[in-house]
Amino acid sequence: MDNLAHLPDYFRHRRTVEEKSPIWADGSPVPWISYPAISFLNQLDFSQKRVFEYGAGNSTRYWSRRAKRVVSVEHDRPWFELVKAENLPNTEIFFASEREYVELIAKHAPHDVIVIDGRWRYDCAMNCLAYLSSDGMVILDNSERYPVMTEHFRANDLIQIDMIGHGPQHSHVTSTSFFLRRSFAFPPAQSIQPHHGPGMLDSIQVMPKQIEANKPGSF
Repeated sequence: MDNLAHLPDYFRHRRTVEEKSPIWADGSPVPWISYPAISFLNQLDFSQKRVFEYGAGNSTRYWSRRAKRVVSVEHDRPWFELVKAENLPNTEIFFASEREYVELIAKHAPHDVIVIDGRWRYDCAMNCLAYLSSDGMVILDNSERYPVMTEHFRANDLIQIDMIGHGPQHSHVTSTSFFLRRSFAFPPAQSIQPHHGPGMLDSIQVMPKQIEANKPGSF
């Protein structure tokens, strides 16, 4: 924590460490991915989107609040039982391991969002694109560890966007990468994008006078 002490704690990072849980500045659950990646996801409207995730937890809680449908697979039995017991809305969660885990993505396919943040990541990455919608995206966490996977997605004509930075509970920098279909066009969550987020001091929502900078001749 000391190497972050000079920074304002806009994301309540210290709280995530103390509670050992990935949460947002307002205390709501978020995926255990980089803060830039969470900020990007918060800008988008997933209310009509179908999400599949390898690995359950706070990410499942996050997606259940935002997506039309969530299908999640988890390999750890006690953790699976804990998350499943919450009866999260719009969500189906399954326990599986090894090949069954990898292939469970076929259930309810296609998916608009595929999240790879669990076990057997190589096999999941190589298997998932057949089940991704024509305008969807794949989210690969800790992507700095997986150059073979990132090259695979690029080779299949997906656009790679790397969100690099600190994240909940971390004292180090990590990368979460988005791989977008060429026809990706998810709508924004609000009329103004980007909208206000933690630590954003000059956004239109906080400083409405900034709207004057959106007129001809302004700077």
